[in-house]
Amino acid sequence: MVKIMYVGFGIVSQGLAEIILEAHSILPTLKKTEIQTVAILDTMKGSKMDANGINMQEILANAQKGDYSLLTENILDVPKAIQEVQADIIIEASFTDIKTGQPAISHIEAALHSGKHVVTTNKGPFAVAYEEIFKLAKERNKTVAIEGTVISGTPIINVLNTGLLGAQITAVSGIMNGTSNYILTEMESGMSYEKALSQAQELGYAEADPTSDVEGLDTLAKVLILGNVVFNTQLLQEEIEVNGISKITLADIKEATSNNMRYKLIGQVWKDSQGKVQGAVRPKLVPMEDSLYGISGATNALKITSSILGDTTIIGAGAGKTETGFALYNDIISIVNG
Repeated sequence: MVKIMYVGFGIVSQGLAEIILEAHSILPTLKKTEIQTVAILDTMKGSKMDANGINMQEILANAQKGDYSLLTENILDVPKAIQEVQADIIIEASFTDIKTGQPAISHIEAALHSGKHVVTTNKGPFAVAYEEIFKLAKERNKTVAIEGTVISGTPIINVLNTGLLGAQITAVSGIMNGTSNYILTEMESGMSYEKALSQAQELGYAEADPTSDVEGLDTLAKVLILGNVVFNTQLLQEEIEVNGISKITLADIKEATSNNMRYKLIGQVWKDSQGKVQGAVRPKLVPMEDSLYGISGATNALKITSSILGDTTIIGAGAGKTETGFALYNDIISIVNG
């Protein structure tokens, strides 16, 4: 049996919990391992701890109605609670802050110091403290799995870490934010930026405050993570050019279309001619022959350029409750399989 605890119980954690229930709490591993939830820690919704296992079917049934009354405990010191709960893996899904990485960094450190593995989709800690976190994980002989931090459930991190070994990657670029891509796609049909944004919010692609998506901050976090994963380099946020899509007009879109091009918000990380790693986030005109040209709606895509293979493009959903939950689920399975 493997015991897990949730730190943050929003949409992503609930997506994972639903996947686990659909699998009857049995992981598809060689030994058909049972998975048991022993704690939920959420400073806003409430918390619950039970060493004998929490009835997640009941918790989720209520959550679907917006009812979190079963989470009755008030946990103020989350890192302390993380250390005290007897669990094997923590699911870190608290809110993202790419400037400080907190409070998620303190959650991850508490987990590692108390002998727990970490599975997370939280971009913040790895945008600012990637090297420190993985150094601590190595010292503690524990795994920190971050597949869901870049393009949701679409396998990117594992491909970069294992699938392209020896390919001599020189650059990674792509559409890493579904909200901005959806807005640009709708603007091509003549819809105004304001209307497209409003529609994205109605569909759940964009938050009530869409700044992180449309001004490129979400993509920036992913660029910082990719700099570490691909080039083992911690880029500094202030050194990266970041421009969003909010200033692109319908006239700009129309002109691009007339030239058989499309605007896409592109995140990039690459090595320049001197071997220095660079990063950027900006709207770019993409020609028809580019593999990113046809990526429409909320879909994401990452183009990996290497000396041996040339361009390899991976396309998939960049957001979503089930998709992101699956990234967590897959990382749990990998940890259990060793």
